[in-house]
Amino acid sequence: MMDQYQNNGRCCDKCPPGSKVESDCTESTATQCTACNNGEYQATWNQEKACHVHHYCDHNAGLIVKTKGSSTADAVCDCEAGRHCSSEECATCVKNTPCAPGYGVIQEATQSSDTKCQPCPTGTFSDISSSVKPCHNFTRCENLGMVEKESGTSSSDVICETRKHIAIIVSAIVISGLVLVALLIIILRYRSWVKKKMQLQFPPHEQKAMMPEEIGPEEFELPHPAPVQETLSGQQPVVQEEGKDSRMPLQEIE
Repeated sequence: MMDQYQNNGRCCDKCPPGSKVESDCTESTATQCTACNNGEYQATWNQEKACHVHHYCDHNAGLIVKTKGSSTADAVCDCEAGRHCSSEECATCVKNTPCAPGYGVIQEATQSSDTKCQPCPTGTFSDISSSVKPCHNFTRCENLGMVEKESGTSSSDVICETRKHIAIIVSAIVISGLVLVALLIIILRYRSWVKKKMQLQFPPHEQKAMMPEEIGPEEFELPHPAPVQETLSGQQPVVQEEGKDSRMPLQEIE
C-alpha cells in the first residue's frame, strides 16, 4: 500500500506530512511518528527518520522569501526587484542588465531571464541607461507651436525653439498687461490716499457740510409776471405793462 512501508518483513504505517518516523512498528506496536521541528518540513506520507530543512533565502545573494515555509512545505525564494536568477537552480541572483543610451527595452527581465534591448529605430531615442524604459518618439515641435532647431539622434531628442514673431507678440501682450495693471494699482492707491487725507483733515460733520445739499422741486420759485393793465383802444383792450406810459397816440384816440 502507498501509505505503508516494509520493515523487517512487517508492513508499517508511514507518517503523515509534517511529521517523521520516531520508531518503526513492531509485532505489538504501530509506527511512532513525531512532528517536524521549526524550520523543517515533510511534504508527503513518509518513512523518514528526519525532516527536510527549509530552503534559506540568502539576502546577500539577492534572494528574498516569496512564500514562508511550513511543516508540510518548503520555503520559496525569489529574486529581489532589479535582479534575476543566475541559473536554473536560482541559488543566487544577479542584477538586470540596463540598456545603454541609444537602446531601448523590448522585454523587461523576469525571475529567470535578463533584460532584452534593441537599438532605437529611426524617429525614436533613449538618452538614459535603463532596464525598464523603451525608446521614445522624437518631440514634434510643430505640436508645441515651435520650430526644430536641432535634429534628434538615437540618444537625444530634437531641440525646439520658439518662433521669433510669436515671441515678440507674446512679449508685447505681457508687457501691456503689466503696464495696465500697474496703472490701475496707482489709480486705486491715489484715490485711497485722497480719501484718507480728507478723513484726517475734516471731521465727518464738516465733510457733510462741504457737500451741496439737494434742492427739491418744491423749493424752486418761478418769477412773478409783471402786473398789466388793460386800456381800450378803439373798443379793443390793450395790455399795458406796469410802469409804462398808458397814454396812446392822438391819432389812435381820434
